[in-house]
Amino acid sequence: MSRILVYVLVFFTPFLFVQNTNELFEFPKMYFVYLVGSLFIVVTALGRLWGTGHNNRKTHLPKLLGLLVTSFVLSTLFSTHPHTSMWGYFSRFNGGLVSVLIFYGIYWSTKRLQPPIPQLLRVIALTMFPISIYAILQHFGLGGKWESDTTARAFATFGQPNWYSAYCAMVLPIILYFALFENHRVNRIGWLALFVLGFSGFWYSYSVSGILGLTVSLGLLLTLNFNLVKKNLPTLVVTASICLLLAVLNPGMFKQKISDALMDGEKFLQARLKKPADTVPQTIVASPLGNTDPVSTQYAITDSGAIRKGLWKGALNLAVSSPKVFLLGTGPETFPYEFQKFRPTSLNYSSEWNYILNKPHNYYLELLTQNGVLGLLIYLAIIIKILLAKHRVLTPALFGLFVTNIFSWPTVSTSLLFWVFMALLTSDIEGGGGRAPRDALLKVSRISSLPRLTLLALLITAYIFVNVQFVKQYSADLANKKSQNYFDQGSIEQALEYSDKSIKLNPYEPFYYRTRAKTYILQTTGQNINVTNSLKALALKDMLKSQELNPRNLSTLRGLVSLYYFLALQNIGSVAKDDATGSNIDSFYLEIAQNYYKNLTANYPTDVGVLTLVAKYQKTLGLNIDHEVTVKQVKALRSDLLEWYLQ
Repeated sequence: MSRILVYVLVFFTPFLFVQNTNELFEFPKMYFVYLVGSLFIVVTALGRLWGTGHNNRKTHLPKLLGLLVTSFVLSTLFSTHPHTSMWGYFSRFNGGLVSVLIFYGIYWSTKRLQPPIPQLLRVIALTMFPISIYAILQHFGLGGKWESDTTARAFATFGQPNWYSAYCAMVLPIILYFALFENHRVNRIGWLALFVLGFSGFWYSYSVSGILGLTVSLGLLLTLNFNLVKKNLPTLVVTASICLLLAVLNPGMFKQKISDALMDGEKFLQARLKKPADTVPQTIVASPLGNTDPVSTQYAITDSGAIRKGLWKGALNLAVSSPKVFLLGTGPETFPYEFQKFRPTSLNYSSEWNYILNKPHNYYLELLTQNGVLGLLIYLAIIIKILLAKHRVLTPALFGLFVTNIFSWPTVSTSLLFWVFMALLTSDIEGGGGRAPRDALLKVSRISSLPRLTLLALLITAYIFVNVQFVKQYSADLANKKSQNYFDQGSIEQALEYSDKSIKLNPYEPFYYRTRAKTYILQTTGQNINVTNSLKALALKDMLKSQELNPRNLSTLRGLVSLYYFLALQNIGSVAKDDATGSNIDSFYLEIAQNYYKNLTANYPTDVGVLTLVAKYQKTLGLNIDHEVTVKQVKALRSDLLEWYLQ
């Protein structure tokens, strides 16, 4: 049964996505891993309890993996927000301590099971067939709701192009290895066809980080399998030519990127030659059309490298902000909360000036800021060990992930592959190779029946308790999404019913309280003054609760700005198109909203996205003096927004 469970995990996890939760891709994948992975761990532990399994000699790699998990535990204990560090950032989920412990349990269980490495790798390789088909269909507008656009980036079943390409960078080298290793001609052609198909879907993601990751992983694969390369050189040349031709004929968004890079270079040279007095970096100014030049419609978007430069600078400043942060970090998944203090003002001029940046887009900096230098050094030591192992398949596959991590971070699917590959690599290093010798089987332990039954009862109880929590959290998100759907349809009573249910199932998620507060506010429409005041009081209570649960979650704080505006109205049903002031103002809640806006702008004085959002509502509510102060802050940070955004 254990072998079936690990096959189910690696085969089905990358396929999963849904339409009825707040996050459609990572959320269902993570909870599938929780449910199936925990069962896999328990079944393996039961086998271990009854004396089955394998006994390997110890090596440095398992110790390093244990230390990595320990760094997550320590960082969580000293986290600035323990709940997030335990369960992960809402909408990301992967990366919290619970996910790391489950993945480590999967590693331990796979290592104990020692499945045949070639067989398990074939199961992983075959996932590329349906995923690639779906990505290609997306590219041509046939993959569901997405319209045909030859420059659009395919993301398959992963939600984002870079996440999809990182998975490909880990799996495509495995497929190519099987193509080189196969002696049977028909099988070799089949693997090569799968590689070309997989590359086609991968290319349509137009991911620079994915291309770099795949280049390195394939380069390592060819280097470590030089004899197979010489033997199959003509086949490799033909395959490479097909892939190169596909890339040249389908430049997609890279055509625009090249144009943007040339324009960047031209503007840089002009700036250097004429010594401008204007300090505004014109190459990264965003327009209402999403372009980076307010006048031109040809310049598409800020180069991702310019955005990452600001992100990485702020992340480094955060990492060295205190000895505690440098050594142990701020806690897993807390980067979005702590980064805001160190957010460079240069990001106000990027096309993502109005975004909440919840990742540094570099996993090594993410580890440094969230786990501290100790966690980062352990991870780097693991990478060195993997490189020195020179495994012909697993080392290249893992380096596909390590390279993409420079510009991104592990998702649920790539994290799962990382820990499973670690188990396979460890088994191979320790001499198992996926086939344990007969004398490696452990002898049945002579534990008496009572202690064994006690351990069994504790194990099953823990399994049931943990999975009840998983099911409750997943059900809470389903209920919250239903509440939002009913809200959009105008069915307020049903929306409130499901909103109550989501909070009852998971009372620690601020987003659910925001949803219910919004429902309370809408319910005031057409009610008498007493009912309206009662509903507003309930809404305010939920809004304060969402702040209390996580006072530094900018997503929550920004989401409350509009709710405080509606609280400040006597009757939201009579809001004029351009002006909500005058007799429709509720003076009691106006003062509360005014104080909230003042505190928010004081806490985020360099975030022009926050300031412009607040300024809009201050103007609409007639808070003219406060509005003028906020506009001055915006002008000091980025004056062009006054011309086209705030007006």
